[in-house]
Amino acid sequence: MNPNNTMPPPPDPPDQFGNTRHDRYKAQQELVKAVSGSQEVLCHASSVFPFMLFPDTITIDREQVSLVHRNFFKMGEVSSIRIADILNVEANIGPFFGSLQISTRFFSEQKETHRINWLSRADALRVKRILLGYLVAVKKGIDVSALPTAELSAMLDQLGQGEAEAAT
Repeated sequence: MNPNNTMPPPPDPPDQFGNTRHDRYKAQQELVKAVSGSQEVLCHASSVFPFMLFPDTITIDREQVSLVHRNFFKMGEVSSIRIADILNVEANIGPFFGSLQISTRFFSEQKETHRINWLSRADALRVKRILLGYLVAVKKGIDVSALPTAELSAMLDQLGQGEAEAAT
């Protein structure tokens, strides 16, 4: 009993799944953190318009890579790949344009890799460096969640540049 001779309120009863109010609050906070992190774009690139009437796009956020292959106005095929599932990133570069080829650990029968063509040369190289940097960070078990988005993007770009140069 407390000094006012009143009883403390009883603890919250668990819900149908056995979770208390604290458990639900904790889960909600973790979900909010995951959603906000997944909306932070590290890199975005689109294919060049004259060569692609409906430009394809690639977007890298903290959790995944999203490829959008457009077929017509407001129509497209969206492929999302978790960063942890990417095995390799290759860039085929010419004097003006480039393409990216992303290999994952999950292959479908129709295609073994994900590809995006007609990117500007600079965009193709930048996306490759950021993805390679992210792959190295994941492989080494580095937690990058505390870094601000702009700083993370710049650091992954530098890390990927070192990996790209080591491979050549």
